[in-house]
Amino acid sequence: MSSCRVAACVAALAAVSCALPHTVLALDLNRLYGHHTKRSEYCHPYEPFKCPVDGNCISIQYLCDGAPDCIDGYDEDSKLCTAEYCHPYEPFKCPVDGNCISIQYLCDGAPDCIDGYDEDSKLCTAAKRPPVEETASFLQSLLASHGPNYLEKLFGSKARDALEPLGGVEKVAIALSESQTIEDFGAALHLMRSDLEHLRSVFMAVENGDLGMLKSLGIKDSELGDVKFFLEKLVNTGFLD
Repeated sequence: MSSCRVAACVAALAAVSCALPHTVLALDLNRLYGHHTKRSEYCHPYEPFKCPVDGNCISIQYLCDGAPDCIDGYDEDSKLCTAEYCHPYEPFKCPVDGNCISIQYLCDGAPDCIDGYDEDSKLCTAAKRPPVEETASFLQSLLASHGPNYLEKLFGSKARDALEPLGGVEKVAIALSESQTIEDFGAALHLMRSDLEHLRSVFMAVENGDLGMLKSLGIKDSELGDVKFFLEKLVNTGFLD
């Protein structure tokens, strides 16, 4: 089709667009330019909402506009279109007042949730730390490599039996993620003062570049880089403050 004929077709479509549903017009334009389907594994930012059944990607403007675009009408679902739903551009929902806010407003120093939850210290600390899943995986890898009582060398005698006396690997990972400082971490897990001070000495050694401390704990040469990186991540986000 020549460029002149394409232009003529577009002009004709524009002239009758008021009489056509926007879904029909979009379909015709897609055929005109050779875009036979919008279904894909990935939806572009300008059409970020993906219908769960047919995989169609639609614009935010077409959500809850009274005209179904998903084959099953999911984009007009009552639950989706009430206050229970937060749009992708304001995806964070305040737990008390249900207010939806942008990611940029999380931990920016100005509360937007009625109870200030978006500035909660645990939430804002966790946002700077490695994800809990990664921390738990890291701890599990050390236990798998060195045995179930290995982490006693880091966290003290309560860290035996794969951290069970401390509540398990996930609880320790959550505490490392949410605790602003090492003192908060010790309080969360009820560590003995002597164990907490030993842990502090390990972190301080890493902060000062002393890998000898890690080697003295039995960390293998192949593990040194990962362990150092993980501990430095905590130090750099205020764990020793």
